[in-house]
Amino acid sequence: MKRLKLFTGIDLTPNVRTACNEVTERLRGAGLDARFESSLKLHITLAFLGWVDPESVEPVRDALARAANRAKPFDLTLDKLGAFPHERRPRVVWIGASEQGAPIRELSRSVRTTYEELGFTFDKNAVAHVTIARVKGGDAHLPVLDIKPMKLTVRELTLFESIPDARTTRYEVRASYPLKQSL
Repeated sequence: MKRLKLFTGIDLTPNVRTACNEVTERLRGAGLDARFESSLKLHITLAFLGWVDPESVEPVRDALARAANRAKPFDLTLDKLGAFPHERRPRVVWIGASEQGAPIRELSRSVRTTYEELGFTFDKNAVAHVTIARVKGGDAHLPVLDIKPMKLTVRELTLFESIPDARTTRYEVRASYPLKQSL
């Protein structure tokens, strides 16, 4: 059995996915020279695990279930257009939360701590954002766009597999676990 490239994140609701697509279309219309992500790939990453051996997949799922069982649902507002490394020289364009807030930080920390018990390591803290485009050239600038706030109610954690598919990748859900504590 082959190794799987896995990451844990938050899947988007249909309404938030549609709103993100509308922002993508506005960026296209503004002439941003970028490779735009398929709406099917939109998500918020909490922990990138990388290549995982088949025998480690079940422990990864179990760890995610434990983290979900300790968390409670919360609302996250995506209201900001930004870029990494920064807006003046964008490489990755994203829609994110101006206010990261304690609930998303605690959820990310819980997920990562649970995975660290399995031997995974993480270099940077998670930042709540949805990657919508990857800039092609070095001279691009990020157009200034107002973003209508998108309320995302986070109710579950999802384990995704990243699968090479022709010239890009596609993501498949390998497991989802509801956040157990009531809202």
